[in-house]
Amino acid sequence: MWSVSITPFQLHSILSLPRLQSLSLSESRPVDMDNGETLTRQITSESVDELSVDGRHLTSLWNLGLHTSCPRVKTFRLEWSDNENVSSDIVTMACSPFHHLTHLHIHRNMVYASSVTLNDPVSFCKAVKTSCPLLTKLSITHIYMYNGKAAEIIKLMKTHAHLTNIELERCSTDTDLDPLISEVNNEGKLTVTTIHGWVRYNNRLHAHPSIDSSPSFWHSINSK
Repeated sequence: MWSVSITPFQLHSILSLPRLQSLSLSESRPVDMDNGETLTRQITSESVDELSVDGRHLTSLWNLGLHTSCPRVKTFRLEWSDNENVSSDIVTMACSPFHHLTHLHIHRNMVYASSVTLNDPVSFCKAVKTSCPLLTKLSITHIYMYNGKAAEIIKLMKTHAHLTNIELERCSTDTDLDPLISEVNNEGKLTVTTIHGWVRYNNRLHAHPSIDSSPSFWHSINSK
């Protein structure tokens, strides 16, 4: 899958679909505005409740007014690629416009073979808490965090008023994280589920679980 360009006219046409519920622009390059084409009127799609974009193109899409065109987004998937770090500033910019947001999914774009890291859990969690006050579910997939940073995120997000679920999938964690997961789950407010391990790339387009990773199923540790 390769990135494609999208013009303001094309975006307008998509948003005009009367029953559009889910919109993915994660493979769309920044819109070329050099030809003078602009959005001549604002289209508001009240039906769109799921939106997916690539963090690299967020500013261009927001400049077109995409965020104000989909005011009722509840599930937002923010993708990252090409040796990026998950930036708290991008998270804030991405999530702040959506006052109904309940599920945030941070995901590495699987087209690219390079790794994506989350280097500052404190800033990340602060951004999520501030920009997603109604969040009930946080999913993080294929982001290199290892046990230390994953533990920080779990502990910091425990204080979010509405959060009830954290999902960590192949974020380079292992079973040493399980005692903390068990402790948090037993408290009853927050449920943490994980798939330990990481993703190993054989080529640019195909990703496979590492042979050293845990079995490929979600598990929630609970010692009760």
